Amino acid sequence: MKHSVKIGISHPRLGRGGSEATTMWALQTLKDDFNVSLITAGEIDIQALNRFYGTSIRSDEISIHKTPLPLFLNVLNGGDALRGVFYQRFCRKIAFEYDLIISAYNICDFGVPAIHFIADFSWDDEIRKSFHPPPSGTRGLFHQNKLLRKIYLELSRIVSNPSGRNVFAGEDLILANSKWSAKIIKQRYGADVNVIYPPVASTFPEISPKNKESGFVCLGRISPEKRVEQIIEILKKVRRRGHDIRLHIIGGMNETPYGRSIEKLYKIERDWIILEGKRFGLDKTKILSQHSFGIHACQGEAFGISVAEMVKAGCITFVPDEGGQAEIVNHSSLIYKNVGDAVDKIDQVLLNSKLQTKLRSYLYKQGTRFSTEAFINGLRTAVEEFLGKKLKQKGIA
Repeated sequence: MKHSVKIGISHPRLGRGGSEATTMWALQTLKDDFNVSLITAGEIDIQALNRFYGTSIRSDEISIHKTPLPLFLNVLNGGDALRGVFYQRFCRKIAFEYDLIISAYNICDFGVPAIHFIADFSWDDEIRKSFHPPPSGTRGLFHQNKLLRKIYLELSRIVSNPSGRNVFAGEDLILANSKWSAKIIKQRYGADVNVIYPPVASTFPEISPKNKESGFVCLGRISPEKRVEQIIEILKKVRRRGHDIRLHIIGGMNETPYGRSIEKLYKIERDWIILEGKRFGLDKTKILSQHSFGIHACQGEAFGISVAEMVKAGCITFVPDEGGQAEIVNHSSLIYKNVGDAVDKIDQVLLNSKLQTKLRSYLYKQGTRFSTEAFINGLRTAVEEFLGKKLKQKGIA
């Protein structure tokens, strides 16, 4: 029997990423015990999202609260900040309809105390700029030009009509997706936050290491912050040391200047690089499971859902030292400082079969930290504590 408590779970626009996994598994976790609504803009296909994230949510088990946005924002490529303020304005109007509201994608100004899941730092321009390059093409124009960026953000601030609440003052519950994210928030805002790792629901077939291809995979969107060109540079230098390895790039090759630059590199190195394109579901898990190694180059990533997927698929995965992805692998042999360090560490692992065996065993245990069960338990505890705190403040409990 469902509890009478109404919970709204908010995500501005559902695509395919780590924050969407958090959204779907939050709905899955709470739908049987509470009256749950999904608050979002854009088109929603629950069954397609179920297939992608491994959830089993029926349309009649939740309600969907669609957020109206100005028409030009629905077709605009970019404009995330402006889209976000219109979205938050609507959320403030409906927040009082719920006993608890949860933002599954970053800080949201609901006007009332809420639970907020940190997915990335796109909501803080200073943090974002310190780790990630601006987008390329026309979308990046407002990022690269300081005056235009200042005008754009000021316009967004005026349109937003913020509530004036400080979500870091202690009434709200902030849940970081890594210890690294929690540390950044502590440094910038002075707030202590809890950590709940995002759920990785994919089930990967168990393949004996001797039956895997001794090659690398990288996974994720093809965009500047992912530094795919650096991955190619690293592995090209590893090959020069005598290792006959290949690289499978899994991700959509968009028609952007950056995408074209990666395609140009691929054409030069096509004898050992394979562009797999976008892969989902069984296609993706099959490719990951069939390969021995994974590599990632995005610095300052709040978590790195693709790294967790590679680890859970049994890939010995190499990652940069700055960001949440480093604590996913959490092993000195797999964390690199720069291109030269990456080449040395990959070379050492490729030459040492005993070390590979130890690393696979270690990473298997690491992967259990990012299970759906761990996420469910963490979320239930957070919701119970937050609701208990609200009732106590009202003098009910």
